[in-house]
Amino acid sequence: MNTHVVIPFIASVVYLGLLGVLLANHRWEQKQKLFLAFIVIAFLYSFTDLFVRGDYLMGHKELLAQIGISAAIWTVVQYHYFIRLYFSKTRVRVPFAYAFVVAAVALCVAGLIPRETIVTEQGVTVHYGLPLLVLGLSVFVVLGVRDAVALFRCHRLATDAAERNQIAYLITTIILFSFFMLLSFVPPFGSYPVAHIGNLLVACVLGYAVIAFRLLDIGVFMRRGLVIVLLYAGGIAAILLILELSHTLFHVDFDMRTAVAMVAIGAPVVLFLTHVVRDALHVKIEEAFVGSRFEARRQLTEFVERIYDVPTLAQFGRQLVSLLARSTGAKGVLLLLPDVESGDFVAGFRYPATGDADGLRSLVLKRESPVASWLKREKQLLPVRYLSIMPEFQALWKTEREDIHAAQVELFLPVANRDEVVAVLAAGGKAGGKPYSVEELELMRIVTSRVAASMEKQYLYEQLQKQERELTLLNRLATVVTSSLDMQDTFTGFSRELKTVVPLDFAAVSLVDGDRVRLSALFGQIVATDLAAMSHSLQGTATEWVMKNKGRIYQPDLQAATRFWPDSHYVREGIRSLVHVPLLARDQVIGTLMVACREPQVYGDDQLKLLEQVARQIATPIENAMLYSRAEQRGRIDELTSLFNRRHFEERLKEEVARHSRHDGVFTLLMIDLDSFKAYNDMYGHPSGDALLRVVAQMVSGAVRDSDQAFRYGGDEFAAILPRTTPEDAYIVAERVRMRVAKEMESRQSGVTCSIGLASYPADGVMPGELVTTADTALYYAKNTGGNRTYVPAKIFAEAEDLADGRTSHRGSGLSAVYALAAAVDAKDHYTYGHSRKVNIYAVVLAEALGLASDEVSRISTSALLHDIGKIGVPDSILNKQGELDPEEWEAIKTHPRLGANIVGNVHDLAPCVGNILYHHEKWDGTGYPEGLRGKSIPLGARILSVADAFAAMASARPYREALADDKALERLKEGAGTQFDPELVALFIQEVEAGLPRKDKVSRVPPIQGK
Repeated sequence: MNTHVVIPFIASVVYLGLLGVLLANHRWEQKQKLFLAFIVIAFLYSFTDLFVRGDYLMGHKELLAQIGISAAIWTVVQYHYFIRLYFSKTRVRVPFAYAFVVAAVALCVAGLIPRETIVTEQGVTVHYGLPLLVLGLSVFVVLGVRDAVALFRCHRLATDAAERNQIAYLITTIILFSFFMLLSFVPPFGSYPVAHIGNLLVACVLGYAVIAFRLLDIGVFMRRGLVIVLLYAGGIAAILLILELSHTLFHVDFDMRTAVAMVAIGAPVVLFLTHVVRDALHVKIEEAFVGSRFEARRQLTEFVERIYDVPTLAQFGRQLVSLLARSTGAKGVLLLLPDVESGDFVAGFRYPATGDADGLRSLVLKRESPVASWLKREKQLLPVRYLSIMPEFQALWKTEREDIHAAQVELFLPVANRDEVVAVLAAGGKAGGKPYSVEELELMRIVTSRVAASMEKQYLYEQLQKQERELTLLNRLATVVTSSLDMQDTFTGFSRELKTVVPLDFAAVSLVDGDRVRLSALFGQIVATDLAAMSHSLQGTATEWVMKNKGRIYQPDLQAATRFWPDSHYVREGIRSLVHVPLLARDQVIGTLMVACREPQVYGDDQLKLLEQVARQIATPIENAMLYSRAEQRGRIDELTSLFNRRHFEERLKEEVARHSRHDGVFTLLMIDLDSFKAYNDMYGHPSGDALLRVVAQMVSGAVRDSDQAFRYGGDEFAAILPRTTPEDAYIVAERVRMRVAKEMESRQSGVTCSIGLASYPADGVMPGELVTTADTALYYAKNTGGNRTYVPAKIFAEAEDLADGRTSHRGSGLSAVYALAAAVDAKDHYTYGHSRKVNIYAVVLAEALGLASDEVSRISTSALLHDIGKIGVPDSILNKQGELDPEEWEAIKTHPRLGANIVGNVHDLAPCVGNILYHHEKWDGTGYPEGLRGKSIPLGARILSVADAFAAMASARPYREALADDKALERLKEGAGTQFDPELVALFIQEVEAGLPRKDKVSRVPPIQGK
């Protein structure tokens, strides 16, 4: 085989590899099909020429040459139809270009192509002749030139960098193809396979384009190719030069074997030398092609490598945007960082530092913006032009589009670390309106991905430092920020110190709250009760003037002239000189420091400047106190109704119990529930239901005194605490609330009313849980007896007595009978009487600790009081026996849960208590009675009663043993956890006891039991 077959052979191998890669692709769109046809024809062309120039089929060289020529023309035509898809969207109806293939075949059949084929010992020489030259030039002009011009136009108009890069690769292949095809017609090169050199180069370029996942920028591809060509072509030229010099100077004759040996010896030396100079050559070529941006890219590389040495986020951000802008030629780069409070991406660092005509202007990407959402989800580069193309950006607000346009942003790039977007890079256009290349976009992507982790770390570190400084400040000013009372005390001390250097008779802090002004701290000998409670409109006040002008205002003599309507209040108190100094926090006026004196014109310039300095010093602590107070208030307020929430209700109820227990006072709790609210909600929808709840909340808060507090307890339930209010007076308040709600709901034709239950301290309970249970029981009694009424425990008891007298239904008679049986058990066994009430206390505490609903707590409370009612059927001799019980006596005792359940089950209102009473002697491991239930198959109420019953029994004296101390009883509970008792309930009960569970025999007056 001669050396002329090497290049066709290599080209055939490359095209065969391309064919394998393409066949492995399962996508068969039109572009893939045309590309496959081109690969097959190009392979056929190179493979045929392999036989033309080889030592095979020597008698058929002319035929092989004709086939190769036809395949070459066909290759060009097929490539034309492939690249046509990149610049023409119209479908080809008649493939006229195949006429060139037909013409080539016709000329071959007519014997006009090739002119002659010469076979010698040195190889095969093909003389193509004039007809093929004319045909080749026609193909070059009609197809090659036309396609190149169309691709150049598409490259200029394309806005997507990747698309431009693909078109650049296609233009490169056309140039290579055309150059080497035409070169083969030049006589000196006709005997060499120069056309296949172009075919090989095209195969290499297309091979890279197909195999590479992300196309390398065409500029980078050409620069790297140039380095390789210079290195290895130069090395080969050096070897050939040595051979030529040896022949010329020393008359050394080299045959093929000697030349190969010399090349083999010199190749390692050349490779070593090329490796030494490769980096330097690469730098020089990059400098020559990239120009002034090369130095910026070198600095950017160094910056990324020493990223962990950058001390501050400010230095980090400024260097990053500057180097990226200079490395890519961007007119401006903006780095948007997340705001801690809002979550919006706000301008952090910008290059150039000022938003001039060419640079970027400030920009804010809202957290809920479709742009921010897309960047967080896709984590890919987003050209701004996509905002008007992609449908998901149609929801973008007009103002957002205008802001992005005004900022002159060309593209957004998310800076992501661990799937979290830690910043957003916004880049403007390039100078001269040139589009970004793939190399420049890839540079941005690589740099941002490598610095993301460091940026996030530095950002979080500085945020923590900032928070630490703020916390330190809050600690130093704790007396100001913790509460309004502490602020008042602090302000009093501050004012006393100020009085030593500035004359004052009155001082106050006037804070702005929306369109209102509130005096939050006062100092002075002035009574001014109206000032202390003053919360008035901001309009027409000195505070409004200070906010607009951000400066102090001094009124030297109010009696001589007043400027603002609140001045009349101060004049009545004898104030003459009045100063309002702005409290500036972050360049915003949050209020004023007011300093006044009874004497006119007492403040000079030095004193006014001193007051301004003082105001600057106290502005931040006052703002912190105000923000803290607002945050704390929000934590106590129900967002829907603006009443206090349940959390605050529980805190206030505990405080009221403690306060009234110290002073032997009386207070009353109201529990309010809306009747038929669920039906209203289902009929009119939740928005209407929410509106109704707001109306009821306003009526409840408007019906109580200023010293009372109203709460939203949950859902459609409300509560009110009435300090120092007897049940009789509270009943009047409750009726006022009920009637107002009924009247308003009747006018709305909503069908909603309210039921109210009352509980009074200490008559109805001495613990918060007892009061809630009693009031809740009265409330549900009111609802179950028709609704739209108010009940107090005494009223329920009276109705229970009426039931006993037979004045109501049969069901009421059954309830009365249960009350009578409970009383009989109490009289029969004094231990049972005290024991049931202790079990009630412990069971209610445990149920409340679990966070159960109030109605469930009420059921458990009733079950606790009735859990031993079945002992009415146990003989007295067994109940009062001094010694241990024998097996038969134990069997008699074991009957009391079932008997008690049967008794309670006959009363409709007590039916929910049956399971708790029946199973309260079941054990966690299944060895209890009467059913032998195991684990959580035992009802929760029964498991609670089991723990409370055991602890009350162990902590009480029995006929056959002494009472155990609390720690011993708790130890017994621990031993039984997991066998006799629910281990989670035991742990929670022990925690409650150790936290100070009251050990009182007095129990909550739950209405159904204590109404006798």
